Amino acid sequence: MPEIPIVVLGAGAVGKSCLTIQYIQGHFVDRYDPTIEDVYRKPVDIDGQQAVLTIVDTAGQDAFGTMRESYMRTGQAFVLVYSITDSESFQQLKRIYAQLRRTRGDGATIACLVVGNKLDLAAQRAVATDEGQMFARQAGAQFMEISAKDRLHVEDMFTALVRLVRTGGQAAGSGGPANAASSSSIGSQPASSSTLGAQATAAEPKSVAAPVMPAPQPAPKPKPKKWRCVMA
Repeated sequence: MPEIPIVVLGAGAVGKSCLTIQYIQGHFVDRYDPTIEDVYRKPVDIDGQQAVLTIVDTAGQDAFGTMRESYMRTGQAFVLVYSITDSESFQQLKRIYAQLRRTRGDGATIACLVVGNKLDLAAQRAVATDEGQMFARQAGAQFMEISAKDRLHVEDMFTALVRLVRTGGQAAGSGGPANAASSSSIGSQPASSSTLGAQATAAEPKSVAAPVMPAPQPAPKPKPKKWRCVMA
């Protein structure tokens, strides 16, 4: 079976290990244990095609930047994780992505998925959804928000990433499954039948000629004027 090396990147304490263990082992780790490096393997069958995912859970601390860079060179796909409750983790993710770009080369096509974790703590949100979507568009990546604790969209995340790898790493559209339809696409849609009907009704009076009175005759007793009834 083909092997797909996946590297999970992000700042410390954003839930990289939690989402990886949730996907591999099916349970949530509720304690924070700073990771230096963990590697997991999982055989999958996606869209009728089998593969083995080798998932590297990297350290989030800057002290391990050199080790992180070595995985950036060898990885085939990347999960870029931040916490929606921590704006600094979002800014740090942008710096990590810039490091990934430098390592792989600006012209390289990279299979990436931008992931906002801790959706179960949405009441404490510090990073808006549209901020994550905008960053994903700039990175040419797909985007989604997940909850490692509730296992919400965790399976979808890795499935989407495998599909990205199989299609050459190019994200479809401008940010993936979490994006809503843009206002420009809505504005470009043809007018509905009710709208067209309203336009026709508004224009109708202009197309009906008003009754015209015949010009008066010079005779001393002009004939009675005749009126024509026009049906609207």
